[in-house]
Amino acid sequence: MNFKINDKVKYLNSMCCEIDNMYQTLLLNNGLSDSEYVVLFSIMELGEGCLQKDIANNGYINKKTTNSTIKKLEKNGLITLKTGKYPNMPIYLTEDGKKYIQKHILPIVEIQTNVMESVPDSDFENLVKTYSKYIRIFKDAISELTKAKTK
Repeated sequence: MNFKINDKVKYLNSMCCEIDNMYQTLLLNNGLSDSEYVVLFSIMELGEGCLQKDIANNGYINKKTTNSTIKKLEKNGLITLKTGKYPNMPIYLTEDGKKYIQKHILPIVEIQTNVMESVPDSDFENLVKTYSKYIRIFKDAISELTKAKTK
């Protein structure tokens, strides 16, 4: 099959992969999986007492992955689930979980913050505007493809 991939597509994919690889390196150096980082970061961002569905929505990860990660973090003593109807049980950090976040999550957040502070506001605004437009158009194209396949 002879197919030419658009140079813009190749470049954007390359940039996304490079960012993903940088995160993978950071996470591996901290002994974290992607989903563990997302769950712990989301608890930090949303606050203790958040629910599994809130974490899944906040971190853009599916509910099954969120659930298995929460079970693993609970087994490892980093979080605890309070009384409630499953899966709507409020999630709290244990003391070990709070220490773990201080040691493994916050340094990553600090790197992200420092990098963003070094980017001029106008550049950041252009980046967000352009990427938001790309995401919106891509979502629309996916929606159209999905509709076409269900016909």
